[in-house]
Amino acid sequence: MKKNTITLLAYGLALMFMTTNCKDDEKPDPLAPSTDLVDAINKIELADVSLVAPQPVVVVESKIETSAQAAAVNNGIRDMVTTGVVPESVRTAGSVISTALSAEERNAIRSVTPEMLAALEKGGELPANLKAIQTKAAANASLSAYFTKVTYPTVQGVVIKGQRTNGGSSETADSYEGVLVSDVCLEAAEAEYQKVKAKLDASRDTQLTAVATQFASDIALLPPAEASCLSALPTKYDALRASERETFNNANSLLDQNQGSMDPELYAQLKTQVYITYIENITSLNSLQEADTLACTAKTTAGTASAEAARDANTLAVQTAYNAALTSAGAARAALAQSCHNQGGGQ
Repeated sequence: MKKNTITLLAYGLALMFMTTNCKDDEKPDPLAPSTDLVDAINKIELADVSLVAPQPVVVVESKIETSAQAAAVNNGIRDMVTTGVVPESVRTAGSVISTALSAEERNAIRSVTPEMLAALEKGGELPANLKAIQTKAAANASLSAYFTKVTYPTVQGVVIKGQRTNGGSSETADSYEGVLVSDVCLEAAEAEYQKVKAKLDASRDTQLTAVATQFASDIALLPPAEASCLSALPTKYDALRASERETFNNANSLLDQNQGSMDPELYAQLKTQVYITYIENITSLNSLQEADTLACTAKTTAGTASAEAARDANTLAVQTAYNAALTSAGAARAALAQSCHNQGGGQ
């Protein structure tokens, strides 16, 4: 009987111990997540991204510089009509052309026909033999000083001559491993997360729309600017060529008026000088017009690239801000789920 009494006492103590130890585990899970955590997740916002504007396209426009030496020769020839005296500038020009080109080459240049010059003005080239002489003349430093100097345009540091990452969205994994929760509480936690995510999605879409609007606005300016650039060139260069033709015709006329009082060799030298100068200046203007035409398009290309770079940078900034906010929301989501669990152990 004594043995049975001891056995019953032992069972009773064990039962009491088990009942005491499991008291918290029998407490039901919460039916709603922590209100503090709910408030915290709803405070998560997408940061406003300040949009950057496209970098300006750096352009150095083409330049035309007339020759002071050529102007002095033309003025000297004009003065000869009244003074009958050959100025030193005119004699020097004759000497330069005589040194730079052979007699045969000078004769060939003077044989250029009006038809050849008309074709040249329209963008054509001289016959190969005359073209070779022109190239030789242009390479001569003393003779080229009498030619118009042209500077080709540059776009974004590149000389223009004639002829010549989106960020992915980060998804937070659903990780509730080892957590026992009330379905009602977890559903409430998930609803809060989805509400915040929808808010973040809407904010992201609004900011991405602003990015797209700015890009469209930037791009829209480029075609009209290119059209305006291109349309101005024919008038500009037709006027420049007409001015060169007038100078050429006047110089030839003055030389012919003074031919009787000039040394025949000097007359021939100056005729060559007038012809080669006109040929080279017209060729330079044609090449520069082509370069300016290409530059109009190059400006559009560079402007497009700049606008695209700004768009991509803005898109990445918005997406990065979105990812950061979504990561914070994901962490808050996990905390909400954890708050739905009665963790037991007296906690």
